[in-house]
Amino acid sequence: MLDFGELLVIGVVALIVLPPERLPQAARALGQWVGKLQNYVAQVRVEFDREFHLADLRRLGEEARASARSVETQLRSAASGLESEVNKVAAETMTAIGDNSWTSGGPPPPPTNFPRRYKPRPSIDDLTQEIERLKRQLAVPDSAAAARRKLAPRARINRVRVRR
Repeated sequence: MLDFGELLVIGVVALIVLPPERLPQAARALGQWVGKLQNYVAQVRVEFDREFHLADLRRLGEEARASARSVETQLRSAASGLESEVNKVAAETMTAIGDNSWTSGGPPPPPTNFPRRYKPRPSIDDLTQEIERLKRQLAVPDSAAAARRKLAPRARINRVRVRR
């Protein structure tokens, strides 16, 4: 920065060039310019840091995508190998079952379809429609219709309202 001697020289030159009446105004304007300059430098620094971190995050994202792709290819290759092994074992099993058929006293073939363990129940919408149908059939008044009934006008004396 500036030494004390340099600041003294700048102050003496400022007293010679500017009259003492305008010196506070000039100092104020100089302070405002320095403040604006510091603010601008801080904004540039923040933008630079933000861009640097954004680039770093992008790089990390690309690395994560690349590792995910490699894991996916490894899983696919392992799954295809497992599938080929299962197909080979299934073929061997089918040939073994073919030698010992059901009629020759061998084990029964595995079932191709399984019976349901539960009975399907009606959905909530089906139940709601059925309730509405039964209400119409029995002519039960709807609770919403009962709420829409009009009340008798109030008498001059404060009495309880009576439903018509």
